[in-house]
Amino acid sequence: MEGKPESGNRGFSRVEAIVALLILLIGVFGLAMIQLTAVTARNQPASTRVRVATDLAQDTLDRLQEVEWNSLRSSRPDGFMQGTDGVSPSFFRLHEAAGDSVSVQGTNYYRIWQVTPDSEIPALKTIAVWCCWFQGEVGWRQVVLVTQRADAGF
Repeated sequence: MEGKPESGNRGFSRVEAIVALLILLIGVFGLAMIQLTAVTARNQPASTRVRVATDLAQDTLDRLQEVEWNSLRSSRPDGFMQGTDGVSPSFFRLHEAAGDSVSVQGTNYYRIWQVTPDSEIPALKTIAVWCCWFQGEVGWRQVVLVTQRADAGF
């Protein structure tokens, strides 16, 4: 009597082998992505720091928009120095003079701001926010955002 061959003795089919390889590739790819994410998190690129500093400076501008007009003031004056090109942060005094500081992914960002009344339009103030950080061998970096705010008189 001719019988069917036993299914347990035939080995793997091509489909089973392809599925096994596909599962193995997905696992290896997943491990590679985890490793890449860990390396990227440790070595934050300069463009990411600029983006973070810009977001932090914008956050400060947004907070200053909520301050009552008559209470709108600059951060500590010793955080600035006067140069030939105007006012700029005094990097060596930022640790003590910053309006506030934030640590993001291991980088300390220092924010200072200056509120300047307009000499010709009394109901107008210019607000400049600097967000500064120290970037190793490159030295101090900064992002500056400037806006103006008018007294609505309400």
